Amino acid sequence: MAPSDWTDAAEWSNSRKWTVIVTACTVTFLVGINSTALLPASEDIAHRFDVDLTAFDHTAFLVTAWNAGAAVVPLFILPAMEDFGVRPTYLTLYALFLVFVMVQGVAMNFATLLVARVIAGSCGGVLQNAVDGMAADLWGNDTRRRSLSLTLFIFGLLGGVTIGAVIGGVILASLSWRWISYIQLVIYGAFFPVVIFCLHETRPRVSKGKVPVKNRISSALNETILRSSKMLLTEFVVSSFTLWSSFSFGTVLIMTQSIPLVYTALYSWSPSKGGIVQVALFIGEAIGLILCVFQDLVIFPQYSERRSKDLEIHPDNEKSPSLRQEIDNNKAGKLPPNPEARLYTSIPASLLGLTAGFFIYGWTSQPDQGYAWPLPTLGLLLIGVGIMAIVQAVTNYVTDCYPTHANSAVSAIAFGENTFAAFLPLATRDMYTVLGFAWASSLLGFLAIAVSIGPILLVVYGPRIRRRSTMIG
Repeated sequence: MAPSDWTDAAEWSNSRKWTVIVTACTVTFLVGINSTALLPASEDIAHRFDVDLTAFDHTAFLVTAWNAGAAVVPLFILPAMEDFGVRPTYLTLYALFLVFVMVQGVAMNFATLLVARVIAGSCGGVLQNAVDGMAADLWGNDTRRRSLSLTLFIFGLLGGVTIGAVIGGVILASLSWRWISYIQLVIYGAFFPVVIFCLHETRPRVSKGKVPVKNRISSALNETILRSSKMLLTEFVVSSFTLWSSFSFGTVLIMTQSIPLVYTALYSWSPSKGGIVQVALFIGEAIGLILCVFQDLVIFPQYSERRSKDLEIHPDNEKSPSLRQEIDNNKAGKLPPNPEARLYTSIPASLLGLTAGFFIYGWTSQPDQGYAWPLPTLGLLLIGVGIMAIVQAVTNYVTDCYPTHANSAVSAIAFGENTFAAFLPLATRDMYTVLGFAWASSLLGFLAIAVSIGPILLVVYGPRIRRRSTMIG
């Protein structure tokens, strides 16, 4: 490792910083593919391993296993990166991930496949969630570039999970289900040298003080897990945004289960062809990416500058201690003026994209009423726009509001996202069977409205809510 790798990452050239970010975001995208690529092969896997699908779709555990590992293990591994550095842990977990992708391909029974999925998800969850810490190390108080980095990260996270089922469906159309894992293994292996050469260490040299490493890790674990739990239970911003973002992220996994049901049962498509429809969700996320970049580069700076001027012209005799603290934090770069501007596109996207998309998807999935397949597919596209806008806004907003405790806040939200992603798919088949395709999607639409209430309150009362928190700023 070059000595310069131990220098302050914030002092690197922009080209070197972006090399690290783009590499890590690409890994996030590639790793996400593994979480859903096997789903189109559920019936083949069930037949190969004699898994009973009559009473319950046990193949849904393929998703649950992966995301359960991704939810829990990062809580324990990410704090260790503070002491051992990002690079050695990252490369080790990438190599371990490769091993268990291979195990998925050669598994001789369903139990082995599930164990391999848990371990692969555990490694993948750490590789994905490490990006937020890298962005903080690289950009510091450079809000604009840090925000853009997180936007690319969120797109990689959502895009990989979304496109995985499409890739699996394409492979399954020509080859056996095992080749889904084999081809992934080739791709991941080919990209490993890029990771080795391009992902530099972003943490400064580990302190060699008298406190034993074991004690430092134990302290970091306690602080991260306990603080994340406390913030989830006591901070309105974190709790409401966790619900909003977790529901949105879980929706991606619900759709991976729902789309084959809708298009095979109602439009008589093959499972592999039905999985390809998920491209519409990915296209929606790509449109959402464009919307988010516009939000970061145009809308947010404009409204932040306006808020900064409003604070400065506020009469001194009317400035409360909390208001003066906000002004001081703005000047010190600890809290951008008007972080609620992060939500100005995401809330409309939640209502007009996610919510409306569910209703369109549900009520136009009726070929007997003359509705052709492009109409529910349009609903999927709108859902993709909403998901991308919501998850991106949540990540950037909490990072802005909790500069000191950003890792804990993001860890709490990431835990919620992966938990929802792990367990929501278990109910998808029964929900669509019992309620029917239209009302099952409508239920999701009503839930999307419900979880949007908290963020709407933050847009209206954001400054007041932030001033009452002891952890913001």
